[in-house]
Amino acid sequence: MNESFTLLKIEGRTGEDPRDSAEGYRNFRNALGQFATGVTVMTGFSPNGDRFGITVTSFNSLSLDPPLILWSLGREGGSFACFQAGTPFAVNVLSSGQKDMAERFARVGIPKFEGVATQNGLDGVPLIAGASAYFECLVEARYPGGDHDIVVGRVRRLFNIGKDPLLFHKGALRPLG
Repeated sequence: MNESFTLLKIEGRTGEDPRDSAEGYRNFRNALGQFATGVTVMTGFSPNGDRFGITVTSFNSLSLDPPLILWSLGREGGSFACFQAGTPFAVNVLSSGQKDMAERFARVGIPKFEGVATQNGLDGVPLIAGASAYFECLVEARYPGGDHDIVVGRVRRLFNIGKDPLLFHKGALRPLG
């Protein structure tokens, strides 16, 4: 264990450095899972013009003025090249009944939009029917962050539909409540 740590127990548990072992890494992931997040699908176009979408649970607000959001994009994913500065994309905040959409857009190698009802948003970016909210954005910036990049989006238009959201908690998709 790292020598800079002092022995501390909280509710009978000793703190640990997540880098020390496979168990520490797993405990890190489990502790992150204690934070419930909303579930989104980022939609846009690949560099060759094909529609694409990926499930993302790292979505968050960044700034009200100017209106900015952020999320993280895995460096190993096939859509890593799709979100360059100035690229349009949409954040589809999934509603509680859209677990199937979250699972569909998390898969690799399937035709993700087949049978999915969409409308064209700004620049033709697909908006998935039935979502709780939509944010139509341009990529403002990208910053390296470990095995991910942090994508900052400037919001150009939004729709707040107000349905209950789908949540991700303890490694599972769950409706609100």
